[in-house]
Amino acid sequence: MPVGNGSSASDTMKEQERMYKLIIGQLRSDKFEKVAYDLTMALKAATGGFMMTSAPSNRLSQLVEYGIRYEEVNEETETHSKKLEMGMNLGPGLDLEYDTEDMNSSPTMVQYETAYVTSHKAPCRVACFTSDGKLCATGSVDASLKIMDVERMISKSQQLQRQENENHPVIRTLYDHLDSVTALTFHPVTTHLVSGSKDCTVKVFDFTKPNVKKAVKCLEEGAAIRSIAFHSTGDYMLMGMDHPIIRLYDYETLKCFVSSNNHAQHTLPVSAICWNTDCTMYASCSMDGSIKLWDGVSSRCIKTFSEAHSGAEVTSIQFSRNGKYVLSGGKDSVVKLWEVTSGNVLNEYVGVTQQSHRTGAMFNHTEDLIIAPDEKGMAVGCWDARTAEPHPQLVTGHNNVIRTVAHSPTMPAFMSCSDDFRARFWYYRGI
Repeated sequence: MPVGNGSSASDTMKEQERMYKLIIGQLRSDKFEKVAYDLTMALKAATGGFMMTSAPSNRLSQLVEYGIRYEEVNEETETHSKKLEMGMNLGPGLDLEYDTEDMNSSPTMVQYETAYVTSHKAPCRVACFTSDGKLCATGSVDASLKIMDVERMISKSQQLQRQENENHPVIRTLYDHLDSVTALTFHPVTTHLVSGSKDCTVKVFDFTKPNVKKAVKCLEEGAAIRSIAFHSTGDYMLMGMDHPIIRLYDYETLKCFVSSNNHAQHTLPVSAICWNTDCTMYASCSMDGSIKLWDGVSSRCIKTFSEAHSGAEVTSIQFSRNGKYVLSGGKDSVVKLWEVTSGNVLNEYVGVTQQSHRTGAMFNHTEDLIIAPDEKGMAVGCWDARTAEPHPQLVTGHNNVIRTVAHSPTMPAFMSCSDDFRARFWYYRGI
């Protein structure tokens, strides 16, 4: 052991002695008496006859455990710092009032390539990412859930020289539903994956427990779950179901709240629901063809866009990061960008067929582009968010209808889920 700055040779020798005593004590505690004896004799010979003895002790094991925890805390702090830096690097997002210097800076869909493919035993219907973009989850008609490590999916496609089972992208496969998984989201604070199903339940899975495939918490409802959205604090959970009334749950107590004005509710089942960035407002869309904006504190309906998609079902809803706009998809095969304050349609994005399924649309990570599945061509449509100019569609290789796409919030990557039982992870590598 080298003598460090400010340390004398005698101090270093004392540290060495302390270290070897800890090792010998740990070996004896673990019943490796012969190994402990051999090490004691070797040290005696090396130190000129000095005998290091130590009683059985697991102190070394405790110190290692504390050290590992300290490292993990530091890694989490570093990860959080990188996440903040990454969020700032995404730019301001979509704002039609100003011209941006980096217009159209994002790669179009045709520049993405398949990095990983995973299969379920039945059609794959839903997908989501964690807020830091490091994990992705998929849900299927076979009632299963898969959680994948994004970095491993990217590395897998680079054909790194690793053992076959080492660093496998699928880190968890979970089973606890009795019917199709229809809604999926990660909790923004805890290590929970929350899923909703046609079996009328919401399940909470703790994905840090590798041997536990069942839910740690279950909420039973009276209708199939269609959409779940968390408040940024993680304290509250919005739920849209095969029912007109929106539920707001306290996540800890599972106490349910609904708007006091029943007349303001949708008249048909809720298709999707989401919060804006600061959670001062949330939006919902429905089979009744309307979009509704709600106060994030009082749950009072503050605006309704009736017949938002010419009377067709509105299938998806998403706020822009600055909260100025709402993006919606509908079964009229039109994607629309709405101004929140005026309720006016600012852009319409056409060119894909969406008539039979709740396929919807969403922003990419920088909000430069809008993407949406095309039921007819098994492709993904893409538009410039500002100008509504269409880009070439991405031919996906799916051999059945794409039911949803979920774009990473932090990088040029997305997941496409199809009735061909597969989920494809797409990634843009750059130059």
